[in-house]
This record gives sequence, structure tokens and C-alpha cells, in this order.
Amino acid sequence: MKYVNFCLIALGSLILSSGSVKTDKPSIGYHPGEILPNIVLHDAEGKNIDLSEYKGKKVMVNFWAAYDAQSRANNVRIHNLLKNNYPDVTLLSICFDESRSVFEKTVLWDQLENNSQYCDTNGIRSEIYKEFQLNKGFKNYLIDEQGVIRAMNITPDQLEAIL
Repeated sequence: MKYVNFCLIALGSLILSSGSVKTDKPSIGYHPGEILPNIVLHDAEGKNIDLSEYKGKKVMVNFWAAYDAQSRANNVRIHNLLKNNYPDVTLLSICFDESRSVFEKTVLWDQLENNSQYCDTNGIRSEIYKEFQLNKGFKNYLIDEQGVIRAMNITPDQLEAIL
């Protein structure tokens, strides 16, 4: 009797699992193989920065804060790596410092170009911060020309190996 029950359960599981259909289009999400949700920011001049406008380009989305030494150091290294070796990859670097002056001084001190650095002064209260669960640590995403995540949480050395 146990054998019959086991066979029925196994057969039922097989039937249920075979009913799932694999689609060719990636789903929206936060992991490699998925499409990164759109991000919209406002820069210091009030201009909108919309991730969807970068469709057709490789984009490195990098989250950081001046108060987080590791994310700040990675931001500088990623910025310099892309600027010097991979100009075809666009950097969209988002800082979560609540003080715009701290952000601006950090960008100046770290010798970063303003056109790739953006600040969400809502900090940890930011919708982006919450959506990407950055309370668990700052992250980065390498996005391909179709908006699909190709890699995440990579170091500058790993990024160089991928590119």
C-alpha cells in the first residue's frame, strides 16, 4: 500500500510540474536572467534620469553611500574601470546619502564624473532603497542591451573579467 501511495504522489508531482510553461521573455526581477525593474531619479538640476532610456546599451547600476566604505571604494574602482577601459558601458551610480552636500563633496573628493553619479536624498527611506532591499547591503547590477541582468554583486575585478 505504501508503494502505491508513493507512486500516486510521484505521478501527481510529475503531472503538475510538467504543466509549467517556459517563456522566452525574461521576467522582471532582481537576479541574473531577469529584467531589472525601471529606476527613475531626479538629478541636482531636476532632470529625470530613467533607466529605460538606456535600452540598447550596456549599463552598470551601482548602489552606494559615502558612509559605507566598501560600497564607496567599489564605486570609485568601477567608475575608473569603465571610464578608462569600457566607454561603451554606461554607469548609473546611485548614492543614498541624505545630505546632498556630503554626496557632492564625496564625488569631488573621489574625482568622479557628475554625469554618472546620482543621489537619492531620501536615503534609507527611499523607495529604490526599499525595493532593492539595500538594508541587506549595497548591490550592483550589470545590465545588457535588452535590460536583462547579466551579473550582480560583482567586484571591479569580476566586472573586468566579464567585460
